[in-house]
Amino acid sequence: MQDDIVGECVIQIKRLAGMYQMGDGYQQTKEAINSILSDFNHRLERDVLVRVMVWGILNASLKNSLIISADPRWIEAIRYAISRVKSFKHNAMASHAARVASHA
Repeated sequence: MQDDIVGECVIQIKRLAGMYQMGDGYQQTKEAINSILSDFNHRLERDVLVRVMVWGILNASLKNSLIISADPRWIEAIRYAISRVKSFKHNAMASHAARVASHA
């Protein structure tokens, strides 16, 4: 299940990167990426450790999409998505750390 939504999310982000590469606006692309990642976040299991793991998988999958010879606009969109994924992952890790500390 988690692999399916990761794959689906990667495809959606790559599609947006391609559309940006072909001329869509950067602000529009960023908003669409944020929307996809927000939906992705809501679809994840509530278990914080699983959330951290899945965000890590998504991060690694997007990094595999960074091809040095790719169009600079493609790279810019993918890098933006990676930065947002890292933010979501860090938020999940902080949430986990807060829960662990509250139970100590």
